[in-house]
Amino acid sequence: MKFNRTVVAIAMCALFAIVPTLSACADNDTHITVDKLPAQAQTFLKTYFGDKRVAYATKDRDLMSVTYEVRYMEGTKVEFRKDGEWKDVDCQRDTVPSAIVPQAIATFVAKNYQGSYICKIDRDKKGYDVELNNGLDLSFDTKFRLVKIDD
Repeated sequence: MKFNRTVVAIAMCALFAIVPTLSACADNDTHITVDKLPAQAQTFLKTYFGDKRVAYATKDRDLMSVTYEVRYMEGTKVEFRKDGEWKDVDCQRDTVPSAIVPQAIATFVAKNYQGSYICKIDRDKKGYDVELNNGLDLSFDTKFRLVKIDD
């Protein structure tokens, strides 16, 4: 099957015109106030970080999803999914609130890394990743079994 050069050239021009438009739509960070977050995210922040001062909050709209990020003045960052479920909590050099760490992971860290604490945790459909203050990254599956250690 032969293609006419003109048709191919027009198709290529159209493709090059569309790609920048799609990428511009895909990265749409908007600054918002905390009261514009989903109710579940607001409750999470009040419960675990109510004593901290918010630096800013954003709503990030991609082609396929919406996420929210809240950054605090001292550096803590919390990310949420569209429904307000927490996705990632990064407390920098501070301890992640123990109530959000699954008990099996907290027990594993306490038993195997005495003197260390979790300063970052994120979760997705595959499981949890935690970062310890000593620099180790631990990955757990959805049944809280250790699947990877990265230093």
